[in-house]
Amino acid sequence: MPDAPNGKALAAGLAALQERARGYTYLGKYREAASCLHRGLRLVGSAATSPTYDHLALWNELGIVYKYLGKFKSAQKFYGIALQHSSSCLTGRDRYDFLASLYHNLGGLEHSRGQFSRGERYARKSLQFRARAAGASSIAVAADRAALAAILDGLRKFNESQKLYRKALKTYRRVYGKSHREIALILNNLAAVYQAAGQPSRAETHYRASLAMKRQKLGKAHPNVAITMNNLAMLYASLGREPEARLWFEKALKLLRNSLGKSHPNTLAVKRNLQKVKTAYPMRAVKNRTKAW
Repeated sequence: MPDAPNGKALAAGLAALQERARGYTYLGKYREAASCLHRGLRLVGSAATSPTYDHLALWNELGIVYKYLGKFKSAQKFYGIALQHSSSCLTGRDRYDFLASLYHNLGGLEHSRGQFSRGERYARKSLQFRARAAGASSIAVAADRAALAAILDGLRKFNESQKLYRKALKTYRRVYGKSHREIALILNNLAAVYQAAGQPSRAETHYRASLAMKRQKLGKAHPNVAITMNNLAMLYASLGREPEARLWFEKALKLLRNSLGKSHPNTLAVKRNLQKVKTAYPMRAVKNRTKAW
C-alpha cells in the first residue's frame, strides 16, 4: 500500500535533515549537525508511546554529534535512550546491525572519556553483533576492528591493536583505494601505537601520511586535522625536538579554537600540551595522544 501524502512528505523532510546533519558532521560543523537532528526529532513527534526506527536513528546520530562536541553526558543520554528502545523497534538482522553500530559508538564515547576497560567491553560487543549482520571482510567489520584497536592501544595492548589496525587498513584499501578519510584516520591511530611502543620513526612516517591525507580529504580547517597535528607535536616533544613541537601545537590550537571553540576538551588538551613545552616541563610529561574515532 503506498504511503499517504503526509507520510511521504514527512519521510522526505526527515531524510533531508539527516543528510544535511551528516554533511555538517563530515565538515566538522557539529553544532549545526545537532540542530538539524533536533529538528528531525520534532518532525517525527513524541516517542513516549511508540518510538520508531526514525527515533532510534536520530538518537544514535545525536549521540555521535554530542561526543564530538565534548558533551559526553548528552551523548550518553541519547545512546542510552536508543539502546533502551532498540528491542521494541527492531528484530532479526536489522536489530543486530543497529546494536553493532550503537555499541561501536558507546565504545567510542568511553574511549573519549579515557574509560578504556568499559570501552573494550562495548567494542567487543559491537564485533559480536556485527558478525551476525555482515561478512568478515566488510567495511563495517573493519570499522569495528579499528575502534577496538584504539581502545586496546589505551590499555597498552599494542600487539593486538596493531594487528587489528592492519586488518582494517587492508579492507579499507581494498574498497577505497590508496587514499580515503578512513584510511587517514587509521594511519593516525596506527602511528599512535607505534609511538607508544617505542618506534618513533614509524610513528612519524604514519603521522605525516595521515596529516597529508586528512588535509586532502577533509580540508585544512577540519578539527580532525588538528588531532594529527597534536600527535605529531607530542612525538617531537618526546624526542626533544622542541621548536617543531611548539610549531605543531600552535597550529593545532589555532585550528581547534576556530572550529570547536576554546572550551572543547580537545582544545584544552592541546593548550595544556603547548604550555608544558613552553614552560620547559620534562618532555616525558607530555602524554595526551589523541586518537580519532
